[in-house]
Amino acid sequence: MAITRDLFAARNRAFDTVLELDYPGDELPLTGAIISMQVRLYAGAGGPPIFEQTGITFSDAAIEDEPGWRRLTVEPNFPRSDLEAGTVPTGLNKPEVGEADRFEYEITLTYADSVQETLWTGGFYLQPGVDLT
Repeated sequence: MAITRDLFAARNRAFDTVLELDYPGDELPLTGAIISMQVRLYAGAGGPPIFEQTGITFSDAAIEDEPGWRRLTVEPNFPRSDLEAGTVPTGLNKPEVGEADRFEYEITLTYADSVQETLWTGGFYLQPGVDLT
């Protein structure tokens, strides 16, 4: 069920997005489940992630005009302080001045029985931003 999708953030503001995944069939067993997101320098990078969020807000509901389909909505967010240059490394993938640093992210659903499923994965582009207010 994994979706590959690049995400874009800026160092000068909080990252806040809504991701939706439509799927057919019965409701997922989400009681006691958690959704988390990790951002790393590259896929498979060891050690702690550059930043992460556990306990991401999510919801699951039937799609009214599409019988037999459901929509999982996931809302990851990171405060500006987690994304600033002093917190997140820059220049690791040698971007040109003003270009985004590229990292990799993965959003994982962990069911109550500890079984895990990747929901989204892809590039996490962290742009320098312009407005520093």
